[in-house]
Amino acid sequence: MPESHDDTMNMKQRRRQLTARLMPPLVWGLIRLIWKTCRIEAVLGEQHMHALRAERTPFIPCYWHQQQIFCVRYLLDQAAMDPDLKLGYLISPSRDGDMATRMFSSQGVHIIRGSATRGGAQALRDIYLQIRKEGVSPIVTPDGPTGPIYKTKAGVAMLAQLSKAPLLPLAYQASSVWYLRSWDRFMLPRPFSRIVIALEEPMHIGRDDAADDFQSACQRFDQRLEQASAACQRYLRDKQ
Repeated sequence: MPESHDDTMNMKQRRRQLTARLMPPLVWGLIRLIWKTCRIEAVLGEQHMHALRAERTPFIPCYWHQQQIFCVRYLLDQAAMDPDLKLGYLISPSRDGDMATRMFSSQGVHIIRGSATRGGAQALRDIYLQIRKEGVSPIVTPDGPTGPIYKTKAGVAMLAQLSKAPLLPLAYQASSVWYLRSWDRFMLPRPFSRIVIALEEPMHIGRDDAADDFQSACQRFDQRLEQASAACQRYLRDKQ
């Protein structure tokens, strides 16, 4: 007897539910393996993080979507050393976001469901309140969740302008890496790679930056993220 449409839909739903349960621990296990086998050799520009932590005010850590693995590792390490640093993780309200929420909810970060990059009014309001009322520093991937790659979206600059929280550019590079076939060419360091992390000077977004819908501000921030990546690449090249 052939399966009905309802049976097929139920089977697909059960598969999605099973995947949602199994994938977070598998992905998290892979990330922890990479963290354990690779060595962070240098952190460039760390004075910028020290200055922000000394001010005891929220900021918005930003890195390209492809560079998540060791940028988030660095930020989690900072939060572990400083109980006053209340990290938030901005996760899109999607099925992939559900999986990320399961992965990071146990890491001591404040999960914020929304998208600063898409600039939805309700999402921006929710994130703004977390920054201004709760003192949370939300981690943002300014070209996520779907690109275009290496292009900061106006919603990120708008959030910084409204909240008065500076954007902190971060990047990392690995001495040996795989690039996944995804829109962001996600970076997966090979085991036992040397890792370099770089921070650039935080960027404040003012009221005047809204005059061109934040286009110039986004381009300037793109340049700072590119400078951070280039600094990592120069270090690895010079230390070969």
